[in-house]
Amino acid sequence: MSGPSPLRLEEQSSIPVTVDRSTVDVRSVALAFIALVTMIAVLRWAKAVFIPLTLSVALSYALMPGVDWLRRRVHLPISLGAGLVLIALTGGLVGGVAALEPQAISLLDLLPKVTRQVQHSLQNTALDRTSIIQKLTSAADALEHATQGERQGQKPAEQPPPAQSTLGLQRYLLSASVALLTGLGQAVIVIALTYFLLVSGHSFKRKVVRLSGDTLSRRKITVQILDEIDQQIQRYLLIQLGTSVMVGLLSGIAFAWIGLQNAVLWAVAAAVLHLIPYVGPTLIIAATSLLAYVQFGSLAQTLWVAGSSLAITGVIGLGITPWMTEKVGRINAVATFVALIFWEWVWGIPGLLLGIPIMMIVMAVCERIEGLRPVAELLGQENDELGG
Repeated sequence: MSGPSPLRLEEQSSIPVTVDRSTVDVRSVALAFIALVTMIAVLRWAKAVFIPLTLSVALSYALMPGVDWLRRRVHLPISLGAGLVLIALTGGLVGGVAALEPQAISLLDLLPKVTRQVQHSLQNTALDRTSIIQKLTSAADALEHATQGERQGQKPAEQPPPAQSTLGLQRYLLSASVALLTGLGQAVIVIALTYFLLVSGHSFKRKVVRLSGDTLSRRKITVQILDEIDQQIQRYLLIQLGTSVMVGLLSGIAFAWIGLQNAVLWAVAAAVLHLIPYVGPTLIIAATSLLAYVQFGSLAQTLWVAGSSLAITGVIGLGITPWMTEKVGRINAVATFVALIFWEWVWGIPGLLLGIPIMMIVMAVCERIEGLRPVAELLGQENDELGG
């Protein structure tokens, strides 16, 4: 029995092999989905590592222009310039906290009065039979009696003894001390890592360019991505700084005009919390309204404080800042809002603070890589001709 002839083998080898592209696409999508889920799980699991790292990178972008200016104009070495910039930043923060210490102490002295006022208001509301809380409480009690019933002659259960106030105070002081030490440790890590990033920033970028590929086109794309990331993050941080200063100044003027105590402290708090989208302004409005009600005891004055704070944070925080951020980062408002929700779920409050810079980095990468351009199209703004 003879084998197949060479002619038949040559004919078989010339037959084109067809590949089912749908199977390849499904496998690619499945692998991409698995990789994305794994990356999200790692980000949540190792947030204690990624949050200081990301914050240090953002600080290095914000402080790099100052280091470069000292290197060009004053001819200081990068290591010395980075140290001076970080010392100036840390000294400014410590000096600001020390300057606001008297107002902070007076605010702490006011907290017991606020607590008593809130408790008194709640007790009066509970005693008022026409209030909604009293009606809901009565309805809940009636429902409980109807479902469970009460046994005749049954003695009421003895109430557990109240917790000792000293034990609660000790636990509070212990938890506060642990939180303070943890925060100081994280601050030291962030400052040290920021210093190393400032010192080795340019050399690290050169290494990234060399490792991006051997061809000139790939290195050119890498340089464009790094330059775009630099410009976008620095512009975004400049926008945040400028709008925070605006919020602080306008809030301080409004609070001082109304007569709110510790107006400077609340103005600084409004400027700092403005950096946290949505959550920060909400906290300021709630806190200042509560203290205004305790201080003035008048609903009209409370509404003046709440209305002024709401107007300032609404115009700047919901109008000017998103509009300027959208123009700088070229990310549409819907994608920005969804990104903030996602990063808050992943990292909490730090995710709200760092979510937009991360999305700007993602946008800069996706715009210049062929396979990721659909993601950039999804995140980006609508074209003028499409928007009408």
